[in-house]
Amino acid sequence: MFNASGFIKKAAALFLASTALFVNAEEKIVEVLAVGNSFSGNAARYASQLNGADPANKLMVYHALIGGCSFEKHLRLAKGNESDPENPEFKPYKNPTGMAPGNYGLKEILQFKKWKLITIQQVSNQSDDIKSFRPYAAELKDFIKKYAPDAEIIVHEIWADRVDNSRLKEKTQEEMYKGLNNAYSTIAKELGDLRMIPVGDAFQITRERADFKFTPDMKFDRKNAVYPALPDQTHALCIGWMWSKDPKTGEQKMKYDHHANDAGCFLAALVWRQFFFPELDVRKNTFRPSSVSEEDAKILREVAYDTVMNKTKPAIAK
Repeated sequence: MFNASGFIKKAAALFLASTALFVNAEEKIVEVLAVGNSFSGNAARYASQLNGADPANKLMVYHALIGGCSFEKHLRLAKGNESDPENPEFKPYKNPTGMAPGNYGLKEILQFKKWKLITIQQVSNQSDDIKSFRPYAAELKDFIKKYAPDAEIIVHEIWADRVDNSRLKEKTQEEMYKGLNNAYSTIAKELGDLRMIPVGDAFQITRERADFKFTPDMKFDRKNAVYPALPDQTHALCIGWMWSKDPKTGEQKMKYDHHANDAGCFLAALVWRQFFFPELDVRKNTFRPSSVSEEDAKILREVAYDTVMNKTKPAIAK
């Protein structure tokens, strides 16, 4: 005997299931061009893995990247390329995805597609000096708008050095953070109240937490260290001390690297994702680097969310 009620229920269930599949198949893709340096590379390192854990929302980061590049250098090379487009000296950027293999000038990259979002940032060792931003940041913004007039320019606030970085001989980490936060906030306002990605804030907030406190290992004897021994660098957000093989002799030598480590890159990527997808909650994204424990990943997700959505600031900034 035909059961009309049961048939209708099954049909409704099938319809809802097919509708859910259709909705899940839809993607929101946000494309960003980062005019930066290795620190923008750090921030984008885990973008694809975070996308993989939430495939309906994809942050695609393209790069106009030069390691150690300042506002002044980006601008100088861009102007040189504009006036002398065939000179390879002024074509320092590797091709973003989709462009033919080769090196490009900034003008070419800006005209590659109709960019809607473009980030800019200062080089790390000048980030707490507002004088190094002027007038180059403003002129770089004008250059970008000339060739990408529809793009929103966004300031990427990077992070202060680790406490044991030798670059902090004449200042503390807190002083460097205050200087760079002031510099980035000031320049963002001067350039037309630009939005700012608060990665530097997130790093400093994490460093202030009792459950994510990094303390330099004063017991480790670097001068007499034998490969592969390293100091305890638990809860550091930057690489710090590492071994590097001399390309000529093959000898392992200990050196200091100020770039973000796995945890730092993860935190920066979470801040970027939360910033560009404010409707999402990065605390729910399940990806974490294998070197970061789930306990620590939870803390970093919480910091990223609070920094962006609740505009939380480090205690020293209040």
